[in-house]
Amino acid sequence: MTEAATRSDTIAGRRNARDSDARERRRREIVDAAVLAIEELGSDAGLGAVADRAGLPRPHVYRHFTGKDDLDKEVGRQAGRLLSAWIRPTLTARGTPPDLVRGVIGRVLHWAVDHPHLYRFRARLGPSQAVPEFTEAAVAYLRAAGYDAQPPAHVVASVIGLVDAGVIWWLDHPDDEGLESLGEWLAAQVWLVLGNMLDRIGRPLDPDAELAPAPDLID
Repeated sequence: MTEAATRSDTIAGRRNARDSDARERRRREIVDAAVLAIEELGSDAGLGAVADRAGLPRPHVYRHFTGKDDLDKEVGRQAGRLLSAWIRPTLTARGTPPDLVRGVIGRVLHWAVDHPHLYRFRARLGPSQAVPEFTEAAVAYLRAAGYDAQPPAHVVASVIGLVDAGVIWWLDHPDDEGLESLGEWLAAQVWLVLGNMLDRIGRPLDPDAELAPAPDLID
């Protein structure tokens, strides 16, 4: 290859990289605009609201996605990341298994109260848009306690579905006193599910044991 050809390929490569970065940046801007529209208008916010907040004509929004489903999935992932960031402080706590579950559930409930539309949107997309920190935290605490156990996918999906269903019900029937009761009930049910999972694999966990996470697994 001649020097001129090499130089041309290098320039073309840099241009493609810049174009790729620009496309990715625009995708993020559209997702952020969709999150804002949902927060303000509800989980059924239309394309026009998203386009307005992204500063784009409506037809240009889907140029950066394969379609509505693609955009919805990206918005769901962003909602999951925002919820993850909110609950992360509880993932380094020490306590008994029921107390640790109660702390995470309480954090989720507070986020849902502050972001009801976005919570509904994420929950509507199902367990595939679940917060990965739930599984990572469970593994971290179990590993630190000497258990090499990974919650099966169907257990994780069931727990997420249980929590989402309870939270959505409360959002439809808000009651300050009921929120506390819901948190206690959900925490108890989630612990029952996780405790039963460990019992079934022959590794029961003492509910009164104090646990701390393995930091390297959740950093």
